[in-house]
Amino acid sequence: MNLKEFEKAMDGMEQVHTLTAEGDEEYSLYKHDVCYVERDGIKRTLQMIVPEMKKEGKKYPALLYVQGSAWMKQDEYKRLGVMARFAQRGFVTAILQYRESEIASFPAQIEDTKTGVRFLRKYAQEYHIDPDQIFLMGDSSGGNTAFIAAFTADENQMDTDVYGEYSCKVKAVIDFYGVSDVCVKEDFPTTLNQGEPDSPEGKLIGGRNVYEYPQLSRPIACANYVRREVPSPPVLMMHGMDDQMVSYYQSVRLFQKLLEEGKEVEFYRMKNAGHGDVAFWTEKNMDLVETFIRKYL
Repeated sequence: MNLKEFEKAMDGMEQVHTLTAEGDEEYSLYKHDVCYVERDGIKRTLQMIVPEMKKEGKKYPALLYVQGSAWMKQDEYKRLGVMARFAQRGFVTAILQYRESEIASFPAQIEDTKTGVRFLRKYAQEYHIDPDQIFLMGDSSGGNTAFIAAFTADENQMDTDVYGEYSCKVKAVIDFYGVSDVCVKEDFPTTLNQGEPDSPEGKLIGGRNVYEYPQLSRPIACANYVRREVPSPPVLMMHGMDDQMVSYYQSVRLFQKLLEEGKEVEFYRMKNAGHGDVAFWTEKNMDLVETFIRKYL
């Protein structure tokens, strides 16, 4: 039996199965170390999870995530699994690497985050992103960075002119147990050197004491950017009530300010949860985040 005869005979074989590609299949492709800008001779990168497909033209909302790291060098791979789960839910996801405090003082981290948002808009077609549906998310110090970047978008402050023709506004911001004010000493119960030059917040302002240099430390407080007369994106906040690193009251104070200024905000308090608790990364919690995001699509 020649090859053609054998191939025809395969139609009747129980071991042979035939599948049909419909043309609308897709899956998520990990794109590692995507350079979004080079500053001070160092490339700043994104870890991206992007849909791969045959059918062109489909666009997805994008979620840009800022990893918590006490503003120091980030482990930009730590939440890849979480971002992959969001990708499976229909999002383009990206984890931002910003200039760490060891090499650049505040507001370099805000500048980099805004550049990252603009990069996603500039290359929206390449990465199948809907440029009108970009969201910011961060945890701990990353929550602080994401919040300030979102609330100062297009205000001509803490910004650069890179990709300046594109907006850095986002549809909403998600803040997990974020630092809202580095000058409230009692809100950092386990940080013995809180506010000192060698503390994370001290390093963020160039190795100075945050209490002795209020002109440098006050701009890190999220509440400074919450003003009734200035439009701002909706906020989802989550904080563990047993957080012994960044007090739950950091978020309570910010939540109160958002309400007082008439902002749209949802706040989830998590009992029995500490800082960076695994409870924040369950499917149940991802459902809450996705529900929040989809309200604004």
